[in-house]
Amino acid sequence: MPIRLTELIGKISDKTEARVRRTRDQSRSIIQETLRADCRLVMRTAEEGRDNKSGAHVPVKVSPGYPAHLANVDFPDDLDQIMLLARYRAYLEQAMAGATGLLPLQEELLRRKDFEHLALPASDSLQSTADWAQELLSLLEQNDPLKRVLSVEEDFLGVYKYEIPTYFDDDKTANRASIELYWGVIGLVAEWMNCTVEDLTIVVLAHELAHAYTQLGADIEGRRWQASAFSMAETGLKEGLAQYYTDRVLRRLEQRYSGAIKVYETMLPNQPEAYRTHLSWVTDFSPEAVRRAMLEVRRWQEGKLSDFNSRLAEAQKELHPK
Repeated sequence: MPIRLTELIGKISDKTEARVRRTRDQSRSIIQETLRADCRLVMRTAEEGRDNKSGAHVPVKVSPGYPAHLANVDFPDDLDQIMLLARYRAYLEQAMAGATGLLPLQEELLRRKDFEHLALPASDSLQSTADWAQELLSLLEQNDPLKRVLSVEEDFLGVYKYEIPTYFDDDKTANRASIELYWGVIGLVAEWMNCTVEDLTIVVLAHELAHAYTQLGADIEGRRWQASAFSMAETGLKEGLAQYYTDRVLRRLEQRYSGAIKVYETMLPNQPEAYRTHLSWVTDFSPEAVRRAMLEVRRWQEGKLSDFNSRLAEAQKELHPK
């Protein structure tokens, strides 16, 4: 009988909630300040400050639930077997690499009579170990539940929620928004990734705050990304920008949160394409060019990824002609 993902989430220790809350409280202001410095967008403009207006406010809640799109995810009934292998993934990889690497030494010891007593009793012991480890790793690779979950097309560890005003929606009015961190999902995925709940929480929080800043953050003219236009924008553009600034923030905070950047990099290869559209932006374009392209598509309500990439290329050419 298939095992529901929601059943596994329900078995995560309640202590995980306190760890997620503590990490949120300790890291939120640091992440926000780093985001603000990098994208130069603010939740409250100078004008809003003078007029005693609140500007944008994005509470971060820690929730015991999970996104609706995870409700129907299930796994084969041999999941316990796969999870047992997953806990030993690192050792299996080390065993395979180590045994394979030692084969030439074994052969050399057997060739030299004076060293023969140092060789393993059975000449094929190392090869058998390497083959065994490889077989178990292949089984894990084919049935890895982590890959299945990471391939989900929407945010599932946390979510940025925003309201689209029905009465008035312009680019200088802040819409209501909030962030939810799903502590049960975070706890389960952290267990599967063999990382700490704290490191994974920092990655999720940075990603969802990046969504908040790229949509609600106001530029020097007080312009924001209208909620109605943001909702219609291509997923690869919205997630690409969130991932880009997550990358920027985690690298700037690497000395403080060294484990978080490793978790982020481990997740990337198995995430959907929409979560990897930013990779060339990181390597081939300056932060100034990315920021300018973002401001332009927000202002002109251009929601296609191709629109952004065209503006990015133009911005790079103009800002860095050499």
